[in-house]
Amino acid sequence: MDKLRNVLPFYKRKEEKEHFRHNGSLLLEGLIGCFGGRYELPIRSFTARELIRATNNFSEQVNHIALRGLKFFRGDLQGRPILVKFDGIGMRRFQAPPEYIIRGIVVNSQTSHLKNVLHLIGCCLEFEVPAVVYAYAPGMESLAHSLSDPPDGKLLSWKSRIKIASDIANVLLYLHTAFPSPIIFRDLKLASVILDNSGVAKLFGFELSISLPPGEKKVEDLPKGTRGYLDPEYRLSGFVTEKSDVYSLGVTMLVLITGETRPVKDDERIVTYVKRRLENDPFKHILDPKSFEEEGYNEHEIEQHLLPFTNLALRCTEEKGEDRPDMIEVAKQLRQIEKSLRNY
Repeated sequence: MDKLRNVLPFYKRKEEKEHFRHNGSLLLEGLIGCFGGRYELPIRSFTARELIRATNNFSEQVNHIALRGLKFFRGDLQGRPILVKFDGIGMRRFQAPPEYIIRGIVVNSQTSHLKNVLHLIGCCLEFEVPAVVYAYAPGMESLAHSLSDPPDGKLLSWKSRIKIASDIANVLLYLHTAFPSPIIFRDLKLASVILDNSGVAKLFGFELSISLPPGEKKVEDLPKGTRGYLDPEYRLSGFVTEKSDVYSLGVTMLVLITGETRPVKDDERIVTYVKRRLENDPFKHILDPKSFEEEGYNEHEIEQHLLPFTNLALRCTEEKGEDRPDMIEVAKQLRQIEKSLRNY
C-alpha cells in the first residue's frame, strides 16, 4: 500500500481527465477512420487506479514476453490474471507515441475475437501513454523466445512451425478482407507472436497497422517496421500495400524453417542466405538442425513436406510486390501444406 500511495500523486485526477479526453478523442477518430460507422467496442475502459492496484504498482514485469523495450506486467483483476502492456515507465526513448498505442487498440478491438489474436480485455486512457490489458495465462512465451531458448529445452516441431505460419496468415488475410478498407499489419516479426500454454499462436502489436484509402491498393507513409522484415519495395518507394505483409510473413516463415531468429546476420538477409544455401547444399542444411535431429525424419520426408513451405516463403519475399502471391493464395497453400504434414 505504501507503493500505491507513493505513485498516486503522479496521476492526479485532473491530469487523468485530460489524458482520458485526449486519448479518447484519438480512439474515436481511429475507429471512425478505420471502420466508419461499422464497429463495436467490446472492450473495457479501466481507470489508472484500477490498474495500479491490479498490478501492484506495475511491480511484476514479464520478461519472457517483453522484447525490444516493450514492457509487460502481470496483474490480477478480481481473480482474473491479466497482462498489461504499459510503456509509461522507464526510459522514454522506448516509449511508443500515444497515437500508435491507440491505433493498436483500435485494430485489436475489432480482431480480438479471433482465435489467433491475443485477447484484448481493455485499456486505460488515463495515463499519458495508454495502458493495454490482455488476458494472461501461465506458460505464455514469445515466439522468438520459443525458438531461441525454448522452455524446458522443448523444441517447436515442424508441424507446429507450419501451423503457426498458417494461423498468422489467416489473421493477416482477415485484416486484408474483413473491413471496408484493407488493413495492413506492417510490422510482422517473431516478436509479434505469442504462444499460449497450448502452443497456439496469438498475434499482437497492431500499433503500426494502417488502412488503405477507400478504393486504393496502396498508401504512402514513411517506412516503418523492423529491419530484415520490412518490405524492400515499401522501404524504397514509401508506399505500403497488402504485399508488404506478404513479404514480412515470408521472412517469418524462413526464420521458422531455419531457426535463425535474426533475419539479418553479418549484413546478409535471411532471404539471400536461404537462396545461397539451396544453390550449393542439400535442402536439409538450411533447416534448424536441432529440430531436424529431434524429429528423426529422413531426408526424403523432410524435402517432401518442407520444401514446398520454403519455396512459398521465397515467393513471398520476392523483391517486387507484383511477383509475390497475394495473401489469399498464401493462406490457401499453407493450409494445404499443413494438412499434408498433419496426415503424415
